[in-house]
Amino acid sequence: MPAYLRQELPLDAGPALDVADKRVKAVLAMAPGIVQAFGMDEAGLRQLGLPTYITVGAGDTQAPPKDNAEFAAKYIPHAELDVIPGRVDHDIFVNECNEDGRNEFPQACVDAAGVDRATIHESVGNAAAKFFDAGLNVRRVK
Repeated sequence: MPAYLRQELPLDAGPALDVADKRVKAVLAMAPGIVQAFGMDEAGLRQLGLPTYITVGAGDTQAPPKDNAEFAAKYIPHAELDVIPGRVDHDIFVNECNEDGRNEFPQACVDAAGVDRATIHESVGNAAAKFFDAGLNVRRVK
């Protein structure tokens, strides 16, 4: 984390800089945001040595892919990036909403015309299972 960010934090961030956890064997990120603003620069991202899968909507207005997911994937060794085409925005990864949700939180619950949230959820779920199976060398029992 850059010094200027550490200086603005109310607590010393030094202890949080070493967050490796041997239990974590692979990483999946959906629509990662403000990557660079939180100090995840090229050098820091290169330190992530775990299999990493990043997925984002091409139309993400909250975490634009170029500055976030694509930037991270460029510098994380062996990262796999899946940019979902079309007007797929940031909130595509949250649950499907009922009528109350669509009325109360339309920004999170109403997708652009032609975007099928259920289909995207199924596709991302299948990709995640495949990624973790491969990254963790899992053998499924049938």
